[in-house]
Amino acid sequence: MRIKFVMSMAAATLAGCETTGGSDLQVENTNLRQQLEASQAEIGQLRGTNLLLNRDIENLNQVISVLDTEKNSRIVESSVLREKVRFFVQNQVDVLSQFLVDGDLLDYIGGELVQRPNTEDEPFTLVNLSNVINSGGVLTGMGAFVINPCQVRVIILRNLEGELVTLWQSEIITLPNTGLVTYQFTNSVSVEPGDLIAYEFQDIVGVGYDTGTGDTRYTARPLVLGGAVPMSSLLGANDKRAYSIGVFGLLNL
Repeated sequence: MRIKFVMSMAAATLAGCETTGGSDLQVENTNLRQQLEASQAEIGQLRGTNLLLNRDIENLNQVISVLDTEKNSRIVESSVLREKVRFFVQNQVDVLSQFLVDGDLLDYIGGELVQRPNTEDEPFTLVNLSNVINSGGVLTGMGAFVINPCQVRVIILRNLEGELVTLWQSEIITLPNTGLVTYQFTNSVSVEPGDLIAYEFQDIVGVGYDTGTGDTRYTARPLVLGGAVPMSSLLGANDKRAYSIGVFGLLNL
């Protein structure tokens, strides 16, 4: 009888354990299912948000594309306008320069533009030491009394402790006619007090000179832009030459 009672109690205990274990699994499954549903809902929300963000990015890209197009268009318009303004201003400067030349209103730096008896058959570069730029301003052109047709380049030099440094060179200027000739530079060029003017003749020195009245030195060495030559290397210190060539400009006198 006692044995039957013990067995009955064991069976009841096992049945209770099985019931408790099954209940825990059901609760855990329910929790997992709820977490899964919550995660799926969150994923759905994120997908929706991502879709909206992609649409915003597309809209922004379209706006950027439109702005870039407008920017490029404005750059082109600005460039065209700037070019027109520069062309207009340059024309006005040319007209004003010609008016000043015709009216003999420009400043002149150089030897008197008259016929002189002596000429050179070699392509020297002339450096005018007697007519130093005495004030800041701009040079607009050159003048010469031509005896023989020739080609020349105008050069601006600056004296740095006895070294003549080439700051600017004009284009090669062809002087095909004899007599008094004037020429306007393509663009005006600035000068400072103390600057010197040189004239680099290509084949022959086509302007005349006389001696004893000036201080124009000469050299056969080419003057390279940015380069320098010692002033002491120039020839003709004792000749005191004056040439019929010079430059026009507007100086701050």
